[in-house]
Amino acid sequence: MLLKRILTATVWMLLLPVVGWAQDSPKTGLTVQSLPPGAEIILKGGALVTGVTPTTFRYPLIGDYELTVKKYGYENYKTHLVLDPAQHLQIDVELSRKTGFKAALRSMVLPGWGQRYSGEKTKSFVFSFLMLGSAAAYLITDHNFDIKVSRFEQRRNEYDDAVAAGESNASLRARLEALTNAQDDAYDMENTRLAAGGAVAAVWVFNVLDALLFSPKDNATFSVKGLTVAPSAEVPGIQLTLSTGF
Repeated sequence: MLLKRILTATVWMLLLPVVGWAQDSPKTGLTVQSLPPGAEIILKGGALVTGVTPTTFRYPLIGDYELTVKKYGYENYKTHLVLDPAQHLQIDVELSRKTGFKAALRSMVLPGWGQRYSGEKTKSFVFSFLMLGSAAAYLITDHNFDIKVSRFEQRRNEYDDAVAAGESNASLRARLEALTNAQDDAYDMENTRLAAGGAVAAVWVFNVLDALLFSPKDNATFSVKGLTVAPSAEVPGIQLTLSTGF
């Protein structure tokens, strides 16, 4: 009798892990895991489903879906899925970290792009606005400078013609004064144009340095079983995400 009990207990000890594994292992649904964990999941298709990695959606999903996995400080991952409710599908995603270098390269091409890449939409708008404004100011001052130079050349030609024609000293003094004023106007407009060009260069340089050195860092993100707390680059404070499998 004692031997029978021992054998029965031994069999149950061997079977319990197998039974537990069978219960824990999903036969259907979708499992999404990410490295690092704690990423937001957005599944769009016949239904809109959200969650936080790692998680398993046990609700029967069927058809075409677009899967997006995103996490603060990392590049978004997107893929297309065809889900069959009779089969289990597991997606393992390794997210690529956003870096200041990648942001700076984008800002070198288009001011504000690096900030938008880093999730700082307000900064992106500010730098884009400043670049457009300074570039417009430069174009306007450059056009006005061309006008001032043309007027100066016209006054100089008129003065040279007056000298060649032997006009009176009073007339020559008046023409010389007009020539001097036109020259001063051209110099002033040239300085204004240089200042506008300097503003364009300053905005571009500061925009690149900001993207390189001050991109948001993922220093305060943590997740616990479907609960993720992460800083947000779009709004002050923190962003809180809560999800559960279904």
